[in-house]
Amino acid sequence: MATIISVSDLAKLPNLQAPVITLNLNLRKLAFDQSERLRVKNMLREIEKKAGNGVKSFVDDVDDLTRQQLPYKGISVITDKTGSAVYHLIRTSVDEPDYRIEDSIDWLLLLSEAPNTDYTLIEINRDNSKLYELNNKRVTPLAVKDYPATVQDALGTEVRGGELNFSGKAGSIQYHGHNETSQEKKIDQERYYRFIIDLIRKDSNLATRQLILMGLPQNINLFKKLNNGLPIANVKINQSVQNLSPTEIAKLVNGEINQHNRLNTADAITNTFRDKLFTDFTNIQNLLNSKEIRHLFVASRNEISQNDPDVYNDVNQMIKQALAQDTNVTVVNENSSIPLVSAV
Repeated sequence: MATIISVSDLAKLPNLQAPVITLNLNLRKLAFDQSERLRVKNMLREIEKKAGNGVKSFVDDVDDLTRQQLPYKGISVITDKTGSAVYHLIRTSVDEPDYRIEDSIDWLLLLSEAPNTDYTLIEINRDNSKLYELNNKRVTPLAVKDYPATVQDALGTEVRGGELNFSGKAGSIQYHGHNETSQEKKIDQERYYRFIIDLIRKDSNLATRQLILMGLPQNINLFKKLNNGLPIANVKINQSVQNLSPTEIAKLVNGEINQHNRLNTADAITNTFRDKLFTDFTNIQNLLNSKEIRHLFVASRNEISQNDPDVYNDVNQMIKQALAQDTNVTVVNENSSIPLVSAV
């Protein structure tokens, strides 16, 4: 059975056994285009012929994908010569089906296609929370069964917020609320966040989509500290959005995404980081080895193949190393004015 995985988590896996197959598929075309299905079928025959019978489970997995009604526009499928493990990367687009059989994963091929850019948004406050989805730049509330809107919903009678205060008079008892302490509030908040994290992890529709956190910095930091496997986006909203409408939240989130994307494009090379860039290949590799690179920029696979094909495999290994370190990696498409590899 295939495992849905992120690019960075894929890079952290032990090296797959060569040859490694990297296949990009346009699922939208496969759903209605008979010629696309035939094209992919022929590609699978070529792959099986080149890689051997060990990849039969991989071929069967792709065959199943062509029959399923998956809600993704594209997908990348990766396996090695054993075919024992198959990995899926969800994409927002794949122009044309393509594959490579190499000694390792073709990271340039993977990063040439768009990742999933629809997000789940989570508003996190100390004692309440709400989910939204961002789809085509529009934000709408997201209804999830059993989602705990408040800490009381999650913990019920186990809310610790202090001992119940009461006084008694001649046969009657009067309750005055809780003697809440900051430590008990913090314990409740941590348990509440863990409850939310576990619920999202168990929801197959939510667990694979990146989360954009929205809330006060201290709440975001605590949620990230407690996180156990949820894919959290680099984009975040460092303010409370409790009193904002979905339209106002959309404006905030899209603005942050646009700003993040501007820092991850060719503009970052030519303007933002222009005077700070390292461009010597050996120097960049040494800095990667010492984990001193914050952002790696590489040219497209076509440009590298045309201009210096001998470094293609070296660039791929450099990308894997950077991703495994959670370093930002950007493939800058079709821009001959910048180096094949640069970093900051």
